[in-house]
Order: sequence, then structure tokens, then C-alpha cells
Amino acid sequence: MEIVVKLYGDLKRYAPGDRPHFALRLETGSTLENIFRILAIPEGHHTALINGRRSSPDATVANGDTLVIMPLISGG
Repeated sequence: MEIVVKLYGDLKRYAPGDRPHFALRLETGSTLENIFRILAIPEGHHTALINGRRSSPDATVANGDTLVIMPLISGG
């Protein structure tokens, strides 16, 4: 299966080929944890949206999904 991944902020450094928006081929039933591991994105300090909905690390993706991963925003 294939999904679209969009990385934002400092997470762009984990993009293959320096392309922050790219297609990623995965096995059916892959979870966000699997994807974070594939892209070498460390746990925490980011939020993930599958098709616009905030998702937990154990959420699975389906063919054609769009996954957005962005850093948490902090202020003060």
C-alpha cells in the first residue's frame, strides 16, 4: 500500500531525499510507530494526523491515507 507523508518544521530533516512531502510504501496494517521507526523520527515532541485527525502511535494507516507529522508548538 502507499500513503502520502507530509513533514513540517524541524521534522523535515527526517524526509528522504530532502522532500518534506513524499509517498511511502508500507505493508498493510502498518502503524504510526512503524512509520516513525522507518523514518527514524524519535518518539514524542510531535503530533500526527491521519487524514486530518489526530492519531496515537498505535493507529494504523490505510492505502491512500495522508499522514501529517508536525512538531508540538510551545510558547511562553
